[in-house]
Amino acid sequence: MAEISFVLPVRGGGGGAHSVVQEVGAMRALGVEAGILVNEKNYGAFRRTYARFDWLDKACQVFTGPKDLGERIAGCETVVATTNTSVHSLAEALPGAKFAGRTAYYVQDYEPLFYEVGSEAWNVALASFGVLSACTYFAKTSWLRDIVGAIHGLPVKQVVPSIDGTLYRPGGTRGTRRTVCGMVRPSTPRRAPRRTARVLTRLAEKHGADLKVVAFGADADELKGSGIDVGDSVVLAGELPQAGVADLLRQTDFFLDLSDYQAFGRTAAEAMACGAVALAPLVGGASDFIEHGTNSFLADTTNEGAVLDATEAALDLSEIELRAMRFAGLEAVAGYTPARAAISELRALGY
Repeated sequence: MAEISFVLPVRGGGGGAHSVVQEVGAMRALGVEAGILVNEKNYGAFRRTYARFDWLDKACQVFTGPKDLGERIAGCETVVATTNTSVHSLAEALPGAKFAGRTAYYVQDYEPLFYEVGSEAWNVALASFGVLSACTYFAKTSWLRDIVGAIHGLPVKQVVPSIDGTLYRPGGTRGTRRTVCGMVRPSTPRRAPRRTARVLTRLAEKHGADLKVVAFGADADELKGSGIDVGDSVVLAGELPQAGVADLLRQTDFFLDLSDYQAFGRTAAEAMACGAVALAPLVGGASDFIEHGTNSFLADTTNEGAVLDATEAALDLSEIELRAMRFAGLEAVAGYTPARAAISELRALGY
């Protein structure tokens, strides 16, 4: 049985799951027996998503419900919830479990913001803070730390974020014309796919052949089905795996994240790690690593005029200024390694 078990009931592919997988891998490399527990519904997709991590063969288990989860965590020193639903699953599992260890909640996002206020899902997410007694809370940004503290009165330890440096690294060949890219993913409304599509389209129409504009995150059929049109002047890269996103970012000069907010701002940080300049939401965690106008840009992403002004400021950079900003961006996220993240989490958990 793992010394530390992370309860992660997701299919994988999102930033929170990426964090847990690469940080558990780093813990194992440090000699700590860490593992992941995935619910039965998502286990197959999760294993396919992260097939490149061979250690999952012995450190990733499936659970079928709270009772089974209780049996899986028996003997663990620490069990860590990673989503609001996993907090409740863990709370249900504990009464009948032979578990005498510690509980923790790795707060990946402020999940009540995902749902309509007053809905059942909103109430479940809100109740996840405080349902575990003597629980250690930790999060990767000051924004998450502060919002949980302000709303729930709970102390949250801040840990180091992680980026997979084997994928997100500089080295791509950029073309003679500058490239802007953004994620347009209709399945996640808080990522503002319509706003992003409008801004990318306006940039492509304004700059024409002088600027290459790329959208990724969904294919043409999905965009059409959602009523989103980016026009013929925007290149559609479709839905990309992690390696594909990294390849695109290495060829990109400017990455736009026009989400309403970002609890961390993972793709902006990954873009900077690839040598691109990012524009990220002012609201959220990106201000932990972005110094506006020095290593990338922050903007009120709900204001398209402000977004376009910031983007034009980026496009107006000289080659010397752009290089300096790229170097500053690389430096800003260079410490976001899985090893540093894992060490910070182990310290937060009292190891």
